[in-house]
Amino acid sequence: MLDPEIDFLNHGSFGALPRSVSARQEEWRRRVEARPIEMLGRRCRELLGPAREAVAGLVGASPADIGFVTNATGGINAVLRALPLRAGDVLATTTHVYNAVRQTMRFVARQAGAEYRELPVPPPFAHPDAIVDAIDAALDERVRLLVVDHISSPTAVVFPVERIVARCRERGIDVLIDGAHAPGMVPLELERLGAAYYAANLHKWMCAPKGCAFLWTRRDRQAHVHPATISHFLDQGYATEFDWQGTRDISAWICAADAIAFMRGLGLERVMAHNHALATWVQAHLCGRWGVQPLTPLDGSLLGSMATVRLPSAFQPGGPFATFESINLALYERFRIEVPVVEWQGVRHVRPCCQVYNRPEQYERLADAVLALARSGADAARS
Repeated sequence: MLDPEIDFLNHGSFGALPRSVSARQEEWRRRVEARPIEMLGRRCRELLGPAREAVAGLVGASPADIGFVTNATGGINAVLRALPLRAGDVLATTTHVYNAVRQTMRFVARQAGAEYRELPVPPPFAHPDAIVDAIDAALDERVRLLVVDHISSPTAVVFPVERIVARCRERGIDVLIDGAHAPGMVPLELERLGAAYYAANLHKWMCAPKGCAFLWTRRDRQAHVHPATISHFLDQGYATEFDWQGTRDISAWICAADAIAFMRGLGLERVMAHNHALATWVQAHLCGRWGVQPLTPLDGSLLGSMATVRLPSAFQPGGPFATFESINLALYERFRIEVPVVEWQGVRHVRPCCQVYNRPEQYERLADAVLALARSGADAARS
């Protein structure tokens, strides 16, 4: 359903909805509106059951441990807002944290008199062990919970979450994984992973309708976890509480099963392999064209389906582009390229995403556009 006049290299922000899944969602909306009391008031749990089973099968979990939320941030809020923190406890994450999660952690820590802490994991990221060791070295006995990205939003690094969870287990520290980008990008086996909590979107790389996400919670941690919106079914079971969070459009959740079927129809493993290979090529190609060093190994060992690449010096702070947002708008308005521009640790990057509808020539146009903007910016600065 994307506009063909735009080079859309930003699948990672909100995903892209297949026409067949969109049609199913409209069908469900019509059915709910035709019989709202029956469909919402009496059959809500029944309607969500097949979707929950499909999601559980996708991520290697039991359906009873899956709660639907509108986005990964909402799931993370549910965990953090319910966490029994005390003054002096530490909520820890890394410098790769998504800003909405950063703000939630700051708020929750402030409310409890606890400390919010970002653990430095600096580039370049040559090997997964370096990431694990950097996190482990910054932990101490006051850390109550570590929030870590599976695939980081600003840097597109695939974190070795299995090793991080294992290291934290040795220290008695619970781990909440922000898996916003993971379903549809990397294989998942949540029960085997063993984290305490895992929040993820299905509307990104699984191409579900907007507002389709889930929170998985390990059985021994479910008693204190509730939706951010408490409604009628408090203390009646984890999945039951999450099924009903007040009156809302449940069609996106119902269609999780349709989106999963669509992606499996394409061949989900083939899609992930294709996207990974394209992202690996994109990183190497852009680094070569722009003369910049990669954040992660050029073999793609720490990449999924997107890559964060440093912009040339003309785009860095102090240059002709006052903000990173102005770079994003220039690429969109002048070249019709939609690509994330991020400023991380004081350095500006682009984060091109790779999905099956993308083609190499689109990233060629991105490379050319950035060089053209650099030249025009330099000319403007000289004049």
